[in-house]
Amino acid sequence: MTHDWLARNPRARLDMPFGREQQYVVNPNGIPELLDELKACPAHKVTPLHSLPALARRLGVGELRVKDESHRFGFGAFKALGGVIAVYNVLSGAVGEAHHNSTTFEELLKGGHRAITANYTFATASSGNHGRAVAAGARLFGNRCFIFLPKFTSDEKEAAIRARGAEVIRVDGDYDTAVAECRRKSEENGWTIISDTSWEGYEDIPRSVMRGYTVLVEEVVRQWRSGPTHVFVQAGVGGLAAAVIGYLWARYEPRPRFIVVEPESADCWFQSNAAGKPTLASGNADTVMGGLACREISPVTWPVVGLATDWFMTITEDEVMPARKLLAHPLDGDPAIASGPSGCAGLAGLVRVCTDEAAFKELGLDRTSRVLVISSEGNLGEGAV
Repeated sequence: MTHDWLARNPRARLDMPFGREQQYVVNPNGIPELLDELKACPAHKVTPLHSLPALARRLGVGELRVKDESHRFGFGAFKALGGVIAVYNVLSGAVGEAHHNSTTFEELLKGGHRAITANYTFATASSGNHGRAVAAGARLFGNRCFIFLPKFTSDEKEAAIRARGAEVIRVDGDYDTAVAECRRKSEENGWTIISDTSWEGYEDIPRSVMRGYTVLVEEVVRQWRSGPTHVFVQAGVGGLAAAVIGYLWARYEPRPRFIVVEPESADCWFQSNAAGKPTLASGNADTVMGGLACREISPVTWPVVGLATDWFMTITEDEVMPARKLLAHPLDGDPAIASGPSGCAGLAGLVRVCTDEAAFKELGLDRTSRVLVISSEGNLGEGAV
């Protein structure tokens, strides 16, 4: 079979163990405790895992379930988990270092240890959702926050970030330009960067962000007893994909088959798979899927996404709106799901495979398959995933 949009990962094996290198990226330990910590936050609720039997029948698979992150933390995207948890981890770590004992989410939420935590100013680069998440985290604990936005970010998304108390700095360039400017300004001013992408010498906080994302995967494990056989997950820099793939890899034996989905113009994972190492996208990342508009991967995620993804694939811009409509205006009896352009990318990938007989067979899909997709955002905004 030859497709220019679908490629097998020659490094992936279903029996490959989840080892120490993977646990460094996504540590599955302590996630139940993390869920207990989040109960202290009134804005946090478990998001639904919808079953879509009518669409599953049309696509020729046994089960299709959609994790609906449009309800997450009241602002509509999975990003909230990463930003809030990463800010909390920085502040709780500072308290622990100062007092040599631990604090709790609830204690910091109520203003405890302000003599220590008030000294922190947070910053990040974002095209939307991650910025709102970090802003929400900073506001939750009473800290100042700066968000660097690329040129293409809409006024609506900027307003949503400002509404959470953050100060916005517009950058005349793309997402990667915003990341560079955020790093420069933060170094000048002593701000703490909460980034969802890593670089040399900066891995701890991106790992903390991904740890937040594993919360949604633990919820899936609890909500779906039999679990998936196939997982279609969209990727930008790779944070969400690493959390989903890593956590399910650690929890299931045998693990599910993983398929990573990207826009054609932002195919950095597709190209990295071909090169056998992190490399740049082939296009300029000009896509309606703003949360996936990334030209390079987060290197820290490679030991998980680069080794355990079974297939990498791309989707076209024309495939986004039909996928959104399938969720918003479902087939008979299926629940309606509001999903943004990046949010529906996993489903768009599934539809593309299921409407191509050769690809469908190659991925081992049939009427016994149980498929998971993540609707990573609602209708408001994007954010590099």
